Amino acid sequence: MTTPPPTPAEPLVRLSGVTYKHYGKTTPSLVDVNLSIQRGSFTLLVGPSGSGKSTLCMLFNGIIPHILGGKLEGKVVVEGQDVSATKVQDLAHSVGMLFQDPEWMFATLQVEDEVAFGPENLRQDPDKIAEQVTRSLEYVGLNGLRKNLVWALSGGQIQKLGLASVLAMQPALIVLDEPTANLDPATTHAVHQLILRLRDEGKSIVLVTKDLDEFMAQADDLILLDKGRVVAQGTPREVIERHGAEMLELGVWLPEPTEVGLRLKQRGLFHGQVPITVGEAADAFGGFNFLEGRTRPEAPTRGEVLVRAENLRFGYNKKSRALRGVSFEIRQGEIAAIVGQNGAGKSTLSKLLVGLLKPTGGDLTLFGRKARQWTVQDLANDIALVFQNPEHQFLTDTVKEELEYSLLAQGIDDPDEVHKRVQAMLKRLEISESEGHPFALSAGAKRRLGVATMLVGGRARLLIVDEPTYGQDKRLTESLMELINTLRKEGITVLMITHDMRLVDAHIDRAIVMADGEKVFDGTPSQLFSSPEVVERASLRPTALRRLTDELRARGKVVPHGLNTVEAFVEAMTP
Repeated sequence: MTTPPPTPAEPLVRLSGVTYKHYGKTTPSLVDVNLSIQRGSFTLLVGPSGSGKSTLCMLFNGIIPHILGGKLEGKVVVEGQDVSATKVQDLAHSVGMLFQDPEWMFATLQVEDEVAFGPENLRQDPDKIAEQVTRSLEYVGLNGLRKNLVWALSGGQIQKLGLASVLAMQPALIVLDEPTANLDPATTHAVHQLILRLRDEGKSIVLVTKDLDEFMAQADDLILLDKGRVVAQGTPREVIERHGAEMLELGVWLPEPTEVGLRLKQRGLFHGQVPITVGEAADAFGGFNFLEGRTRPEAPTRGEVLVRAENLRFGYNKKSRALRGVSFEIRQGEIAAIVGQNGAGKSTLSKLLVGLLKPTGGDLTLFGRKARQWTVQDLANDIALVFQNPEHQFLTDTVKEELEYSLLAQGIDDPDEVHKRVQAMLKRLEISESEGHPFALSAGAKRRLGVATMLVGGRARLLIVDEPTYGQDKRLTESLMELINTLRKEGITVLMITHDMRLVDAHIDRAIVMADGEKVFDGTPSQLFSSPEVVERASLRPTALRRLTDELRARGKVVPHGLNTVEAFVEAMTP
């Protein structure tokens, strides 16, 4: 008697013919989506900004349609439960989700209470809850802060707390929407290792992220979305081989070694398997030689000093010293970045620069006047700050009104002039839904709207952008940097606070590195990445392209210096 073949295991998640339209929208965010997610698998969800990634994630735990409403067609099944017919609280046993902005999730005041909140609502045993709280906080490195207030945490610590809160509920499926967007590179690496560990322990993971360098080779599945449709689903290697050129065109962030391979294929210079890791790329490109490539254009001559900090100190209380004697200058016409570990004092420094905080020691001079002499209102005419979470600065009910309000606040009230400036800025930053609510925008569009509200009046001398690439695909990031370079030519100085080392390496004139409230480095990106002790102390990490360059040099290849972008690297390669 022949034994029948085993029946394939039922997927943990299955979507069949799913189309979804948000409440009040005329076009659907998801269109005829068919996909499945297997138990114990690790799935990457990628696509350009606004492609529907976050909307898809909110289907899994019932936020759509039960909380956000809208019109849902088709069927979503999670662990055998029809999402449309299952309460959100019941789905919480199966699905845990970490949002792009974890603060949306928080319901308590203290760190350990926040982690316990979910399991308590699932009516778990108190002893089990206590064990899960400790284990989850240890997982993410926050156990030493368990008694701290939630709102006193840094942006990166908030992200870790959100992840710990999800882990404590022990769901079968964990959905992570940009969980490392506000984390320093070393912590991002640690979270990556945690995600792989969770998968090895049998959890199913769906991850939305642009930090694919370490994940592309480790993931079981990759789903590519564009305009609400599933373009492809398969192993990462399968999707890259079939749709790599399309992913480049869409602006999907890919590991730099992968992007190099795809661009060489487009030029007809490479015919092998597209590499995913640095090691694979070093093997694949070992036969190439390198010509002297283009170097980054010299930065314009630095102008007058706009900001001068001398032994700057700040403490939120007697025990908390956020800044410990920091000194630096920002000159007119620079594009500079403040980088460093989570909790190093970067965001505190930005608040001092815009007058939201006053120094508790040392001197801070802004445009020739001591910081203590400035009011927030006066500084707003000269310094524009785009927050880490842009929705914190939105005040009106439509995108267009948000821009109009910014102009009115600066005394620009001529209707024709207002209309002209608003339309020009919407076009410049590719924001199409001018009548929609700012909160309904994708994370990338919110970031661009935040920048637009600060620039539309055209009066700022210094633009501070906190995490400019958060929620942006590669194409929009390049567009934003083109805008910033144009602003620099117009005389505006730009200061970025970022964890994105690709951005620093490719676009920044100067990096100010913070660690433990102190400035530990001030120089060019090339000087920074040639200082391993600084990189380690500040929890940074060289880009994959720099690691590939170092590996090729270690194998005897002569690789010119200054090839700090994929485009420059590929242009210098010759068979």
